Amino acid sequence: MDSPSQARFEPLLRRAVAVVLLAWAVGLVLAEVVLQVAASAAVFLALVMVALRRLRLAPDVRAYVLASVALCAWQVVSPALALLTGAASAWPRSSRYGQVLDSVAGAAVASIGSVGVPWLALAGTVAAGWLFAAALGMFQNRVRWPWEPPAFLKLNPGRLHENFGTETSPRYAAGGIFFHRLRFAHGAIAALGPALAVLGGSEVLRRRMLAGAVVLGMLVSIYNAFARAALGAALLVSVVALLLLVSGVARKVGLALIAVAVVLVLASPAWRARLEKAAGNIYGGERELAMTVGWSLVREHPWVGVGFGNHKAAVLARQGDSGITDLLATDSHNLWLTVWAETGLVGLLLMVTVHVLLGWALIRRYRAGSLAATGALLSFVGFHILALVHYLPFHSSVHLSFALVWGLGLCEGSDVLRQRARS
Repeated sequence: MDSPSQARFEPLLRRAVAVVLLAWAVGLVLAEVVLQVAASAAVFLALVMVALRRLRLAPDVRAYVLASVALCAWQVVSPALALLTGAASAWPRSSRYGQVLDSVAGAAVASIGSVGVPWLALAGTVAAGWLFAAALGMFQNRVRWPWEPPAFLKLNPGRLHENFGTETSPRYAAGGIFFHRLRFAHGAIAALGPALAVLGGSEVLRRRMLAGAVVLGMLVSIYNAFARAALGAALLVSVVALLLLVSGVARKVGLALIAVAVVLVLASPAWRARLEKAAGNIYGGERELAMTVGWSLVREHPWVGVGFGNHKAAVLARQGDSGITDLLATDSHNLWLTVWAETGLVGLLLMVTVHVLLGWALIRRYRAGSLAATGALLSFVGFHILALVHYLPFHSSVHLSFALVWGLGLCEGSDVLRQRARS
């Protein structure tokens, strides 16, 4: 039986969890540092729950959490192993090394969410934030950003000044509050899954209408960011959502709308130019070069890699032979290849284990009717489409956006939205 002090602790813990999750939701569109602070707080709360023996997880969620912890532990020690084996000559930069915490972020959300999740408050926060971000992106796409932000914000408005249109009809790369079009567009894929799940699965008309507006805003945001892989992933995830959640006339109308969206993309001169460059980028272009150099690291250090966070340093050490640029050296432009190059075969197998366990747990809850798991599963699909041509964990804002959605998908009680609709 719980003691009186433990009984008093429960409401405090639930409030702390709600604050952390809501801060995380705000960070989806506000700033990467907000996401990082929220993730750190979530990990801390999870450790407190473990210490007080208040953490109770379903077996499949527990397996995912333990695998995530094992992956994080291997990433922590991999730079030291790389130094000992001679695969690396220095410790990674602190900013990259600190990203080991991102590997347990989804597990932390699943853990602290076991005490309760403020579903409606989270949904409202994400919806309001992304509608605002979409409106800001519309402005940024058509108007050259007019002011120089303070230096302490460490923003780069120069990213918004790249013109993807023509001189007479300029179209600038929209990046939202992040001022980085890829962080902006890839983060939209994480939140797109839950919005599609509510659009196709909620029993309340006004919620479906709001979710539809958010989905439209995200698609427009990705379009305005000129992010090719993100737009392709968004359209494919939308098709998967139609196949999973609706049938009959609704499915046919949805597929027709997606076909119209594809036609509109192809009708845009700026987008046609972007798509024409895509094949050359993969075959004989920058991405092929990045992947080729990544494979060279794998062949030289297959077992332990060059150390987590050391990809750029290891690639630049071979710059004279490869001719790779400083920007391309950050990763191998593929999730699995970058993981193998940095953390070796052990790290690769642990990453595969984490994602297999996560996917299986989400599928089980989707089959049981969980709205949150359905959205997380759609985001999971989008993540792995993007992961074919991007190393998403390089940007914490992107990785932590997915981590929040995945962790919430493993929490109990997401069907409360349906239950309230019936009452």
